[in-house]
Amino acid sequence: MQHAPGFAFAFPFIVWGLLGIPLAIGNGLLARRLGKSVVLWVVLTIIPVVNFVFVYCVMFMVIFAVLDRLAGVADDLRRLAPER
Repeated sequence: MQHAPGFAFAFPFIVWGLLGIPLAIGNGLLARRLGKSVVLWVVLTIIPVVNFVFVYCVMFMVIFAVLDRLAGVADDLRRLAPER
C-alpha cells in the first residue's frame, strides 16, 4: 500500500494535534478562570509547534496569577490584623 509523500511528513503533526486536544480543554478552563480568550487559548494549544511555546507562556501566566492572588491575600491580612 502506497501513501502519499506528504502523509509521512504530516502524520506526526496530525497525531500531535490530536494529543493536544485534552491539553486544549484544560487550557480553555484555565483561560476562563484567568479572564483570557478561551477560543484563542484552545486554538494555540492545538496547533503543533506553536503549542510548545504557548504551553510555557501558560505556565508563567498561571504562576504570576497565583503570586498576584497570594500578594492580595497577604495585603488583606496585613490590613485586617491588629497592629502591635
